[in-house]
Amino acid sequence: MSYTFITAARITMSREGFDTWMDAPVPPASRIENPSAMFAGWWWSDRTPQWSTDADAETPRSVLAERADDPQTLTVLRHHDGALEAYLWTVGHSGFWEPPAQQLLLMLAGAAAVKTDDTEDHVLFWEDAAGTLPTRDESALISLLAVGRDSARFVGRRPLADLLTRLAPVEEAFAELAESHDD
Repeated sequence: MSYTFITAARITMSREGFDTWMDAPVPPASRIENPSAMFAGWWWSDRTPQWSTDADAETPRSVLAERADDPQTLTVLRHHDGALEAYLWTVGHSGFWEPPAQQLLLMLAGAAAVKTDDTEDHVLFWEDAAGTLPTRDESALISLLAVGRDSARFVGRRPLADLLTRLAPVEEAFAELAESHDD
């Protein structure tokens, strides 16, 4: 049995910060202040995440190169309008969706080191059936990662309307990619 998941983010940073982040190692789970709270407050709140304790030397660039060769992924990742924007669609198979999803969350948590402002940005992760933001059913969200200038942490329920509005441009870019991929 397979599922589809989307990881989406908009994290403010300079173009130089984006380039630095692309070649920085993906951090270990300890980069997130509360990795055990990955599911807290959302759809699978009764689940306990199983994080790998091994630090991975991969970089966002190498993770994205692997995704480019995988026919079960579609990836939009760009520097646009002063921010890293990501929309990462992934087919996950029963029993093996969590490690790849966590790798993407850690990759985006690592962007905290190059953020250019003091606001918190967010990474959304949800199970998906339509390739779209979870606007009609916020309960489909699996986790929400807040990325500050120097930290990242999972947060529970909060209104998502402002976050979804900020992600609309990268969702549109993803829709264009998906349409061209179908052709």
